[in-house]
Amino acid sequence: MALGFVIAVSYSISIQSNQLARSLESQEILIIGRVIDLPTQDARSIKFLLKVEEVITPINNLAFPTKIRLSWYDRGKQVRSGEKWQFLVKLKRPHGLLNPYGFDYEKWLFQQKIGATGYVRQSAENKQITEPARWTVGYWRESLKNYLEGVLDGHQHVGVIKALVLGDRSDIGTQQWDVFRKTGTSHLIAISGLHIGLVSALFFGAIRWLVLRVQILSRNATRYAIVGSMLAAVSYAALAGFSVPTQRALIMLSVVLGGIFWQRYYTPFHIISVALVAVLIYDPLASMSAGFWLSFGAVSVILYSATGRIKKATFAKQLFQTQWWVSIGLMPLVLYFFQQVSLVAPLANLLAIPFISFAVVPLLIIALLLALIDHSMGAKALDLSALLIDLLWQFLETLAALEFSSMVVPAVSLLACVIAMAAVVLLLMPRGLVPKPLACLLFLPLFFPPQADELGHGEFKLVLLDVGQGLSAVIHTAENTLVFDTGAKYSDKSDLASSVIIPYLNGKGIERVDQLVISHGDNDHAGGAQTMLSSLSVSHLFTSVPELFPQHKTLACEEGVSWQINDVLFEFLSPSEDHLFEGNNASCVLKVSSINGSVLLTGDIEKSTEHSLLQYQIEKLKTDVLIAPHHGSTSSSTTEFIEAVDPIYVLFPVGYKNRFGFPKNVVVERYKKQGAFRFDTASHGAITLHFYDGEPPKLKSFREEMSKFWSWRP
Repeated sequence: MALGFVIAVSYSISIQSNQLARSLESQEILIIGRVIDLPTQDARSIKFLLKVEEVITPINNLAFPTKIRLSWYDRGKQVRSGEKWQFLVKLKRPHGLLNPYGFDYEKWLFQQKIGATGYVRQSAENKQITEPARWTVGYWRESLKNYLEGVLDGHQHVGVIKALVLGDRSDIGTQQWDVFRKTGTSHLIAISGLHIGLVSALFFGAIRWLVLRVQILSRNATRYAIVGSMLAAVSYAALAGFSVPTQRALIMLSVVLGGIFWQRYYTPFHIISVALVAVLIYDPLASMSAGFWLSFGAVSVILYSATGRIKKATFAKQLFQTQWWVSIGLMPLVLYFFQQVSLVAPLANLLAIPFISFAVVPLLIIALLLALIDHSMGAKALDLSALLIDLLWQFLETLAALEFSSMVVPAVSLLACVIAMAAVVLLLMPRGLVPKPLACLLFLPLFFPPQADELGHGEFKLVLLDVGQGLSAVIHTAENTLVFDTGAKYSDKSDLASSVIIPYLNGKGIERVDQLVISHGDNDHAGGAQTMLSSLSVSHLFTSVPELFPQHKTLACEEGVSWQINDVLFEFLSPSEDHLFEGNNASCVLKVSSINGSVLLTGDIEKSTEHSLLQYQIEKLKTDVLIAPHHGSTSSSTTEFIEAVDPIYVLFPVGYKNRFGFPKNVVVERYKKQGAFRFDTASHGAITLHFYDGEPPKLKSFREEMSKFWSWRP
């Protein structure tokens, strides 16, 4: 344990020491590097990983990260895996959005050893230096990707086939992910232990069958088959770019096949223990990944349930039992990591796993081998694979559409997860040792999490979510939830409503939004609105831009519109019913107040609207907490407005190192002069304020509360 601790700490320090120096942030840097992994393209940009080989300018002795993640906002450019390029870039240290129940991007960057992120500047110095070498993995992956896209052009599930062949899941849409998640089949579309083991087994059987028919080689048929199957597994893992899950699967497979090759007898739990130690020696931070726990957990559940049984079950019964065991056994972990579990997963996997394992994946392998001989034959096999996926998709889509297909359980604690894992151990024991109903009682803490932050009448809570350069805030009362703006939408597959707001609401056990307010039409405020409306029940939609929602009944967020719930008053102060302003100045301005305090949410209003509010609503502007107008730009936050509001706290919803430089220093100084405490989402993550007991609002920074050794610090 002491040695493991030293290894893990040393490994972590080496990663941190390979991050971008603070002094190089936001500087123009000319670098040369080679593109690794498969670039991903969307409507706005191409994103890729670059292995840095040389820093040309600025000349300095500072450590520079070996691997960086870049975006190039130029639709006319193409970047391919394996190419060597010179780029003029602007970089920043690893930094991500930090929200309750949200994806920890900084943790992911740390695990992937990515030392900086940034974008390519428009410059004549950007140029390709060399083509990818034909013998490299990157070249063959890129060629295979182009071949699949060409043959399957227009097919609705080309993204699924690319995921099964290349481990590239970038083309799987939001709706497809939703179906996989609700049916518990997401693990099937990533090259992982299941697929590596399957390919190894197929080649093992085929090679052994062939070698046994060659008399001079037949004595060592098993050893030849082991070597051949291991090479096949390594080749298949190479198609996935040797991603972390495939590396883990290869190590586990090497332990198993090594024991057989050298004719050593190991118990199943000895094998998994050796594999576990080997994985952690190779990657000491593997345990930071949910996939690590789920993959080893699945194998452990199967071994624990299946070994030592006296009665041999039929194949069909064994298959059903395995799905049932894994679904029950992994449920605590799945709920702990994702707050959602599929109730139809055993049924979905009962068909999907053998269908993918024994039909789709073997056919895809055959298609790739045929393509080396004849492209037309390979194309026909790929078309047949696509047809099989279409058939499976109809089944999965039907299951996902069921009302009870999945269950959301908010805020599962680590203690509840451990107690439930003890229940799994007892439940899967042979009959007669422990009463099964007694074991089932230990699952109850999972479904009855402790109720925190219960609000009484007149009490409310503001959560300003970290959505980068945009805005989204949630107001909770005892019986009401209001969402003000929804952050940006980046593409058809990515928006901040699905990655930040909905996970937060699910984590809080909120299934219905009582009021959704879209202050105005800018993407950084309204981009995630359609996702919210399609994913959650929304009782009332208030907006200043009803034309964005022709399919929904909207309400105007006009001056004078107000309502009171749980002794908390909600009232719009702007825009006026005369619609004198447009654009940013037409933003909904909402004040939330009770005997315990008040909040003013201002959208992107500028000086004109501020002047109007000072003229007609000045008696209502005094507020405890102000969300700064227009992210702290110089076009707003006039001295007169700040003096009238006189906030205790001013919150700036801004992105880290954003290109606008918000909040502007001159604006920050104005609030400082007024005596307001200043916080921003880039530095503090999600910001929560509680209003209760007539005391000043209590502020919490999620970044400070959840700080880890890999986290960015202001």
